[in-house]
Amino acid sequence: MIVKKIVFHHIVKELKGTPKLKCSDKLLPINETVIEFVEKLIKNYSSKNPTQGTFKEDKLNYPFQSKADEYVKNDDFLKFTQESMTILESKINISTTTGGYVVFVHYEEKKVDFLITAMLDKSAQFTVDDKNLDIAKLMTLDVEKLARANRLNFNRWKAKDVLYLSFIKGTREVSKYFIDFIGSTDITSAKENFLKLNEATNKYFVHNNLSVLEKDKIKDNISNYVVDCFQKGNDVELVSISSIINAQDPNSFLDFISDKELEVSGKIAINKKTDFDTLFRNRVSEKGYTLVFDKSLVKTKKIEHNGNQIIINDVPAEYIKNFFEDDEPIN
Repeated sequence: MIVKKIVFHHIVKELKGTPKLKCSDKLLPINETVIEFVEKLIKNYSSKNPTQGTFKEDKLNYPFQSKADEYVKNDDFLKFTQESMTILESKINISTTTGGYVVFVHYEEKKVDFLITAMLDKSAQFTVDDKNLDIAKLMTLDVEKLARANRLNFNRWKAKDVLYLSFIKGTREVSKYFIDFIGSTDITSAKENFLKLNEATNKYFVHNNLSVLEKDKIKDNISNYVVDCFQKGNDVELVSISSIINAQDPNSFLDFISDKELEVSGKIAINKKTDFDTLFRNRVSEKGYTLVFDKSLVKTKKIEHNGNQIIINDVPAEYIKNFFEDDEPIN
């Protein structure tokens, strides 16, 4: 990982107050402390399992993307970040928000350029003076509780790949203003997110060599959890899914996703029941036909397979007649 440019700005705001910008007039020098900070920032960002997104089409009301494009062309990072702060100032100017420290980092990893924009708070930490053993309270940036952040993949954006932007939804409801500041929109539908989740769980099962009975039990528990979330109007949370998959090691699935660099959303909002039908249904699609069936039909042997043949048992006679009415007996 190579840190190319980094700068901190501060937006001062109390609840129901008016925001006030305090922008830096210089970039930070790249040293060991900065590199260590950025590495921790990236690690914490990735651990939140960001949601994939894209920029909103309305560049007039969401101009961050235009500023980022200008930066790519003129390479003036300080100007880009300062102008971005004025956008944030307008978005945060609502009664329920508070300010914080905003860090902009341009870094390179595996020959790919990224921009992380994150808003951090300070928290109290305590230290002891080794000479007189007095205790002192320090206010330090809390990277662990990263709640508002966004990452732009410059390479994918330039190539017009849809998966160039990601963001974390955060621990605060009011962090929506930060998403509006960036102009992020969630392009990954709930159906796509559940498909990715299903693929990730299957890879985890194979990696850990779980038995069929173990896999079926876990999938049933996941399905029950998702249905419960849908009925209560809650988001499906990847942290909870990970606990369901391995109660003895709740972080095992999360670590697996991180190690394998799988793109699975940390939170999935469900709009309709068909959003998560991939948890209950199998789909076979080839040229000329698509077969979709509930997984429960395999358990009841309504649907079986013989080698590479799929067999559907007990199909009503009227369907057979309608589907194959032109067939003639084979002698």
